[in-house]
Amino acid sequence: MNFEELRNEYKLEMDDQKQKIVCDVDHSLFIDGRAGSGKTFLFLARNAYLMKCQEVDPSNILNLVFDGTAAKRMAKEYRYAYCDDDLMPSFVDMHSFAYRIIRFYDKTIQKESFKAYRDMEKVIRRLAKEMFALELRGVTLQRLMRQISTCRTMMLSDREISSLTFEGMDFPAFLKAYEKFKNDRCIYDQDDLLCECARVLMSQPAILQTFSNRYTHVHVDDAQELSFVSHVILKLLFSNNTQMVMFADKDQCLDYEHGAFLQGLDSFKETYANAECETLTMNYRNNRTIFDLANSFMYKDNQVMQCVSDETAELKFKGFATLDRMYEYALRKVVEDESDIAFLYRDQALAIPLVELFMKHNVPFTFQGSVKKFLQEPLVKDLCNIIELLIDPKDMRAFYEVYEKLGFDISKKVLIDVAERLRKDDSVDVYQALMESSYRASGKKKLAASMENIRMASTLRTHIMLNFILEKLGYKARMLKENTLMNDSCLLALKVIALRYEEPAEFLRRLKEMKEFICEPVSRIHIRSIPSAKGMEFSRVALIDCLGSTFPRQGLDEEEMHLERRMFFTGVTRAVHQLEFFTSKRLDMTRLEISPFIYEIHAPKEDEVKESGATAAVQPKKLKEGDLKRGMRIKHTSLGEGRILKISEGMMRVQFTNENKTLNIRHCINNELIQLA
Repeated sequence: MNFEELRNEYKLEMDDQKQKIVCDVDHSLFIDGRAGSGKTFLFLARNAYLMKCQEVDPSNILNLVFDGTAAKRMAKEYRYAYCDDDLMPSFVDMHSFAYRIIRFYDKTIQKESFKAYRDMEKVIRRLAKEMFALELRGVTLQRLMRQISTCRTMMLSDREISSLTFEGMDFPAFLKAYEKFKNDRCIYDQDDLLCECARVLMSQPAILQTFSNRYTHVHVDDAQELSFVSHVILKLLFSNNTQMVMFADKDQCLDYEHGAFLQGLDSFKETYANAECETLTMNYRNNRTIFDLANSFMYKDNQVMQCVSDETAELKFKGFATLDRMYEYALRKVVEDESDIAFLYRDQALAIPLVELFMKHNVPFTFQGSVKKFLQEPLVKDLCNIIELLIDPKDMRAFYEVYEKLGFDISKKVLIDVAERLRKDDSVDVYQALMESSYRASGKKKLAASMENIRMASTLRTHIMLNFILEKLGYKARMLKENTLMNDSCLLALKVIALRYEEPAEFLRRLKEMKEFICEPVSRIHIRSIPSAKGMEFSRVALIDCLGSTFPRQGLDEEEMHLERRMFFTGVTRAVHQLEFFTSKRLDMTRLEISPFIYEIHAPKEDEVKESGATAAVQPKKLKEGDLKRGMRIKHTSLGEGRILKISEGMMRVQFTNENKTLNIRHCINNELIQLA
């Protein structure tokens, strides 16, 4: 079969540039393509061309993709498009490929390989708490995980690591403890797989030769996500005798936790033999409306891409009075319209109420997240355990889990006494046993003062019980002490589900049922994180958590804010025909803010200034308090340009480049500190 026959048989539409990328077997290629430019199509078409036209054995082709989910999706798409014979290429993620090399080497020296784990977040949290009494979550946890990953993937020396710091801990000591934890249990995390693979290749020439000779063609998808050590591995193996083809889009680099090393792409032509670069400038995915929005948001209207489609559509910005109504709208949307739709999220917690609602109404859907991981969040576990204790004050297990969170300073001896008292007398509850124990007098006095309220709380409805725990039992104060606000996504998710189940026991039972639920493997309805949707497209897309506390996350530095913008851009560009943004004003008594990204793309357009003939210079009108509106851009003399997020009682909340600031409007005007941008 030649290329023309391949093109005709599989109805491939290609211009000269695409044909070159698919058919070039003489050069290593770096393909720089923006969102919607057809990188996945070319990736798969090259495989088909090599096997069907060049008769390359599939075992000599290595296809490296972002993660295991992407590997399965790529295999499925290839099978659907081209697999009418026995020639089927394999797709593997970088970490699995590295583990394959490690196990091959271990087998040659008759050593049992360490087990590999994908998610070590729970271990990192526990070590931070045990060593430094730190309750890590959110942005702080992600920063620590990234710093740990950077040390490994950048192959830093002990001397370089010794100079690193992290707020609230001795970071070098923490890293040593983390490494000891893994070594004692004979396990690898994801970064260990890459580092150990690089070590094997650099120290074992025979292993290096074996794997470098095995492949004649290597394709790397999402090459912008490769870490420094990943680039080292690929250069060791494939820089001489292999044709390397990398597909990348730097504007969709989302691998924050594992230290993507974009600089590694800049030396492609110097690294790989006979290398060339190709740039893809056409967008084949999005309609004109979505394309213009994405282009304006990411590139500020610079013409870095060209849109093929002339189709237009209405962008929908759905603001809901309360957060629970947002999920009800999503349910109506999938019932009334049977076309495919993806609900994409930045924060998994805010997808959980949607998962629960679809389960409740028997709506089939696919979900790429983990309900179990949500239920393991410390805040979620605490609140569920406290609810269990309020329902059943004899539940010693629940009491043991949360007594510290409720402010009880109890010794181990007292805990043993309480447990023994409960075991001997079924009529006694935890509180009575505590009052009869050797617990100190001041603690008993405090418990006695709140005993009546605690007992009465067992009759409350679920969402009222949650508020009781937060306000009356002091859990809110604990949250604030740990810099966790009331708009925390996990708390919001629990509150939404609590509104659906008035009985606390039913609420807890429902959460346990969700843990065991298995969603549909294939469905027209997708609930996905934005990173997991990379390389995919959907007829309709709804970004479900466009809140000021979530997207972008609060308290970010400049680099992290760039990541949030790339994440938002990736979510927008998954939509082919329709795009919606969901946000909300409040939940219960908690006020919610709209994402500043929404203000940025949906701000009122500036009035056009009409001029007729020559006009004399006019003095600018003095700024008045009433001139300022939400969504407007202003320029501050010291803080620079920003956008007004909120105006209330003479104060305004402004999003500047690196931070949010609350400013006194009258003070700013009287002292000429601001002007309209």
